[in-house]
Amino acid sequence: MLVPVDFSELTDTVLRYGVELTKEEGTTVVLHVLEPLPLHFETAFGAFVNTEGLMRIRENALRLLEETKQRHPGRTFVTELKEGKPAPIIIDAAHRHGAELIVMGTHGRGGLEHLFLGSVAARVVRNAGCPVLTVRRPDPKGAA
Repeated sequence: MLVPVDFSELTDTVLRYGVELTKEEGTTVVLHVLEPLPLHFETAFGAFVNTEGLMRIRENALRLLEETKQRHPGRTFVTELKEGKPAPIIIDAAHRHGAELIVMGTHGRGGLEHLFLGSVAARVVRNAGCPVLTVRRPDPKGAA
């Protein structure tokens, strides 16, 4: 079972589904992808990279992944932190781990927001070599 997480408000729900759907003796692979951030900029003297900022972001992500494991004692977890474009990394991780299912969140963007931002979940659904279960945040109005 592969469970990509983004540490949004949806993460706990997605992880709960992933853990519940993992066979008792199975392993849940929890993956977080750090997207490339504009933490560098050009100056008159060349490029400047904020390596301290990058290190803090990585450390925080690793801490959150470890906390995720701690919340589910008795289950077997593998955690991964990768950097790059999320969809291809998620698809690659599913292949490498032989995932039978990917459980991931979708923020349910529509219209122009979807057109400009795209959807990681939609790209994974289209290109993954295994089934993908997408989990949406419940509608606060209770509509279906």
